[in-house]
Amino acid sequence: MIAEKIRAAFQRVKVRDLFDLHRFATTPFNGELLRRLVVLKLWQARDPFDPEAFFVKIRGGNYDWDDVRHLVRTTEQVEPTEIIETVEKRFAMLHQLTELEQQVIADASSGWNEPLAERLRAEINNLATERYFI
Repeated sequence: MIAEKIRAAFQRVKVRDLFDLHRFATTPFNGELLRRLVVLKLWQARDPFDPEAFFVKIRGGNYDWDDVRHLVRTTEQVEPTEIIETVEKRFAMLHQLTELEQQVIADASSGWNEPLAERLRAEINNLATERYFI
């Protein structure tokens, strides 16, 4: 679910995606597994994941903060700076791409290298069977 939310936040500018990531920041998850899932999801969409572009978008996105205020209790504060900082800090591991992840990203536009993606899927399966789950 978190990987899908990152994919959505990468491909569009919706404050709800950013707010959901802020909420997910308190959830325990395996960052290595999450990063691989994000790379694979975007490879399947033929969209190369660029972590720097992702965080630049988050920092400079033209978000409709009033939209998220409709999702929270009236007593709850929505602080854009805090939300952005929390997301940047918690998901910083997205910057730490492995060589395989970089290769899959480079192939994303064509998406023809299925054996390469299969190697990433195998890593995902191995990590998913460990003690952490998303």
